[in-house]
Amino acid sequence: MLEQLSGVVASQMKTWGVPGVSIGLLNNGEVETATYGVASIATNQPVSPDTLFQIGSISKVFTTTLLMTFVDEGTLSLDTPVVTWIPDLPLTDGDARESITLRHLVTHTSGFYGDRFDDQGIGDDALAKAVAAFYDLPQQTRPGELWTYCNAGFDLAGRVMEVVTGKRFEDLMRERVFGPLGLESTTYFAAEAIRHPVSVGHDGDPGDLRISDPWPIPRRSNPAGGVSSTAPELLRFAQMHLNDGELDGVRVLSVESARAMRAKEADAAPFQSWGLGWERVDFGSEIGVRHGGATNGFTAGFLVLPERKAALAILTNHDMGGAAHSAITQDAVRRWFGLERHCAPIVTIPSDHLRGRNGVYSHQLGDLILSANGGSFHVDTVHRNPFDHSEEAGKSFTLTPVSEDIFVAQGGGRDGSFADFIRNPDGTVRFLRFGGRLAYPK
Repeated sequence: MLEQLSGVVASQMKTWGVPGVSIGLLNNGEVETATYGVASIATNQPVSPDTLFQIGSISKVFTTTLLMTFVDEGTLSLDTPVVTWIPDLPLTDGDARESITLRHLVTHTSGFYGDRFDDQGIGDDALAKAVAAFYDLPQQTRPGELWTYCNAGFDLAGRVMEVVTGKRFEDLMRERVFGPLGLESTTYFAAEAIRHPVSVGHDGDPGDLRISDPWPIPRRSNPAGGVSSTAPELLRFAQMHLNDGELDGVRVLSVESARAMRAKEADAAPFQSWGLGWERVDFGSEIGVRHGGATNGFTAGFLVLPERKAALAILTNHDMGGAAHSAITQDAVRRWFGLERHCAPIVTIPSDHLRGRNGVYSHQLGDLILSANGGSFHVDTVHRNPFDHSEEAGKSFTLTPVSEDIFVAQGGGRDGSFADFIRNPDGTVRFLRFGGRLAYPK
């Protein structure tokens, strides 16, 4: 089946300058892989099925899976305040500090700012140091009030598991998830990855590619995004979830916990909902679950279709690979399963309403500069890299209205993403939410 995608894969790699792609398809227990291009433009080593790629935030599904093993045995509860285990948790808002639970953390509803990637070193105390530095994270919303993507929440969940066991987070993952599933090359550590075929990340435009540095993300971010894996090993993880927590006779999760992870927990950005760790994907006739991932020069996509007993993993080694794997996934699910994601119709908004929202909307990862242009917004972007703190102009795109407050993106690799204006009680704009982040009007 994967050979049917070769045309769209080649086209997307050329459009976005992606050096290498690894794809894995699981369909009713059968696994198929396909690889394209090179793992590094410096070595021209071809990508193989066992080439490791960083998978970024797909790691959050692993972290939630690990967490649910503790819930299954009664060691942890999703609805107990986190301060029960970390009494010195240093959050800025006292009320939020006392009420935030593990459920808030793994559903992105804790309300505190989460894109913190400061490097706390490579020692075993990295997560402890990271959590101790949460004292300056802004509390953007009340816990449970609003969905907004929060990397730091998963780091905090990882630290809770360290505290209750006295073990390193990575060792817990190896003992309870990687090991039982036979994920022999999947790892958090560069020193372990180097024992295997491994890709490097890239950035830059087609014809002007660069290798991205540094290769590893800070260790403190391992629960949020530190996993490196292969397409075949991701599919073993997917098969366990499709089997409701079991693989090859080994039970990792209870049936109840595996299903709970896929069940709706929170309304998220427009036309999205979230489970425990998973994003839920509404195809109209059925619900899938997915997660994407992006680190420094790597992007990945991971989709699981429980009703079809199918999963698709797409790993790329370029920071614009997200546009590529989104297009490839869309082609694949339409071609093989006849599925399309929700597509809201375009509507007309009076020009003065659009012009009233012109301006700069900012968060720590960048700026969105909106200017009304006909019936849409032209959006220029500034991107602030959270790993090396560099700042550069990003790709422009268009936001076109599907309702008064909801807009769909087109162009710049953002096609099909939704943005929404979140209002104050008096009708003024409180936030522009895009890419899961809350941008404040300047």
